[in-house]
Amino acid sequence: MENTKPLARAGYLLAAALVIIPIADSALPLLPLRFADDRWRWGTVGQLSNVMLFPLLGFILAISLAALADSQRIKRVIGIICGIFAALISVATIVFVIDYFQVLNLVKPELHHNMAIASSIATAKNILTILTLALLTWAGFTGPKFTAIPKQNRKIDNRYAATASPLIGVDGDASTTPGSTTR
Repeated sequence: MENTKPLARAGYLLAAALVIIPIADSALPLLPLRFADDRWRWGTVGQLSNVMLFPLLGFILAISLAALADSQRIKRVIGIICGIFAALISVATIVFVIDYFQVLNLVKPELHHNMAIASSIATAKNILTILTLALLTWAGFTGPKFTAIPKQNRKIDNRYAATASPLIGVDGDASTTPGSTTR
């Protein structure tokens, strides 16, 4: 709809901020990237699992606005982005679980229980994020299409559609005017 486009544009900007800013805030302290270090990978995935709620809200906002604005192209693009994020987080979660067992040998035995709890919580958050992103991907391609009825196509309840005016009928006969007692 034409009248929802300014609202949708502002909403897309807010949605992008909800996705980008939390991830950037959490990822920048992790620099420099050290993909060869299993301790760094384990800590990075664990830390990034804590900030995924706001990006998910941003994706839901964006796909809802695309449905409201009746923009199938934007819904598909958001669906593709959500699918890519779901795939990346799936791979990161698998690597996270493998790294947990490698890093576990480097930690004092009295801290194994705490590390297992933290890893389980982070894995559960990542699985919930993956499932939500998968549903958003599906919604981007097959979700309901919002159909607002254009003003010119709305059915208007007009009781006097057959009359040219409230007093004179279309055919000019006074018997067809509303309130007329002669027949």
